[in-house]
Amino acid sequence: MTSDYTELAASGRGCVSDLLRPERTHELLETYGFAVTRSPAGAVSADDAHREMAAVRADFGLGEPYAPLLYRDRGTPPVTEVTRKADSDHPAFHTGAAQGWHTDGLLEDIGTIRTTLLYCVRPAAGGGRTFLLNAGRVFEELRQRDPEAAGVLLRGTILGRRSTIPGVVREAVGPVFAALGDGHYATRYGEGQVERWYPRDAAEQRCLARALRYFRTRRDDPDVRIDLLLRSGQCLIFRNDVLAHGREYFTDDPRCPRLLLRSLHTDAPGRAS
Repeated sequence: MTSDYTELAASGRGCVSDLLRPERTHELLETYGFAVTRSPAGAVSADDAHREMAAVRADFGLGEPYAPLLYRDRGTPPVTEVTRKADSDHPAFHTGAAQGWHTDGLLEDIGTIRTTLLYCVRPAAGGGRTFLLNAGRVFEELRQRDPEAAGVLLRGTILGRRSTIPGVVREAVGPVFAALGDGHYATRYGEGQVERWYPRDAAEQRCLARALRYFRTRRDDPDVRIDLLLRSGQCLIFRNDVLAHGREYFTDDPRCPRLLLRSLHTDAPGRAS
């Protein structure tokens, strides 16, 4: 919660490390909640991506990919292709549309999915940056400035997240933040198409409005937000339980469409052996 993302722009620093240097990657993950590995290969295929994601999982003790509740009866593979697909009914994975702030695991309890891997096989022709937000730091600031507003975000039935897949009517209700017991907070913060807010009364509605207004004010500031444009062969590793993320709109070259692979994990990255 104390990390400052503007440090990454300073001379000699950055968030990208060599795939073969897991100790440096772990240092970045511990400090900032995310890191980007770089493939030693000059060009990568989908098969290369799967092998290198397996190496990341082994280096950080992430185990096998987790299948989210929303997709278990849809035949979705555990490592998901994020690319345009004309025949898909998914409102985000298979389109070039922007995605608002969210955490992965729509129906899971807060903190279930602790790590997300996002591997770029081919970048978009234009756009497609991934945004990361240090949501825990923003929440801690709010807790110090306006404890009443922050308290609403801790209430267990304040936020519902509802499926937007056609024909799938499911919703998970829970808090926006929950204490992890180590001074940090797990989050399921988001503001997009899936969120439904459930304040109990007018007073709580006013507190909620103050809390969300504070997040909207802070979330574009460079100390708590970073924008990453992944290149071919780069794998973003981030703590899904403590950071929120989003994506900008992208355009494709039809001959070489954007392709990313995503996997979710219930373990946090551990120190390399």
